[in-house]
Formats: sequence, structure tokens, C-alpha cells
Amino acid sequence: PSTTTIPPATLAPSATSLAPTLSGAATSALDNTVGMWIKGIISKEPQWDTFVKNRSRVLKMSEQLEQYKYVQRVIDRYEGSTTPVDLEGAGGVTISKAQVMRAFNLPLDWGEQCTETLVLTTLYGPGGTRCEDARVCAMLEETPPITTGMQAKKYLTLLREVHGQWTIAHPDG
Repeated sequence: PSTTTIPPATLAPSATSLAPTLSGAATSALDNTVGMWIKGIISKEPQWDTFVKNRSRVLKMSEQLEQYKYVQRVIDRYEGSTTPVDLEGAGGVTISKAQVMRAFNLPLDWGEQCTETLVLTTLYGPGGTRCEDARVCAMLEETPPITTGMQAKKYLTLLREVHGQWTIAHPDG
């Protein structure tokens, strides 16, 4: 009887090495390579400079939503697409959301909160498709007392609360 030997699947050494990030989470060299490739493209685009400048100042939630919309557009543009086959160390890789977030040097969790905030704001913010909640709309124009990040968490908490209340009041969706 003939036997077929299947060679073991191997990963590029760079795909298994871990490097620390500012967030303390481990990231692979592959993620860094893909993130740097994306950053090399988006950092030349007009909205990049605005995004970077706004990261260093306190923003109202309406301004932070513009930051989120920009990041979400980049996520939508790259997530699920493939890197060029000739990209050294990451050729032909299907891009993940985490790798897109590496281009911004932000953790995946930031990207997840970005997406959730935008979806819920569409439902309950100005001109909301389910309702326009006065508290949500008012919070968009508040000047954050401390940091944009703290205000963003407070805003997302409010959105989740409004969503929970709406879901209870409308069990049939």
C-alpha cells in the first residue's frame, strides 16, 4: 500500500514571535508588519493628520464620533482584504481588525468600542433610526471634564442603557 506523506504546515518565524505593545497585550510580528503596511498607506491620506492631532486633545463626543467614523472607514476598507503577495513577512495575509488597529497603535478593544458606539449612535443619536434620545444628543456636545477616553466610555455606557431600555420596551424588535 502506498502512503502519502503530507509535509507539516509551517509558519514563518515572524508569525510566532511576540512583541509587547503599549497596551501590555502581546502582538505578533505578523500583526506589526501588516499594521505598518496599512499605516504606510493611511498616513499619507488627508484625514490621518487630523486624526493624530485630535488624539492629543480633549474632544467632545461629536468630535470623537468623527474620529470613530474615520477609523471605522479604515477598518471597513482593509478588514478581510489581503496584503500584497510580495509584502515581506506578511505576503497574502487576510487582514484582521486587530491588524488594522495596529496601524493606529490602538488595541482591538478600542476598535470594538468604536464600532459599537457608531452602531448605537445611529440607532439612538440625532435622527436615530429607533429613537432620538435627548440624553444621547446632549452628551454629544458636552465638553469632557477629564479625558476623551473617559467621556467615550461614559457615552457608550449611556448608549447601552438606552439600547437595553428600548429592547425591553420593544420585545419584538
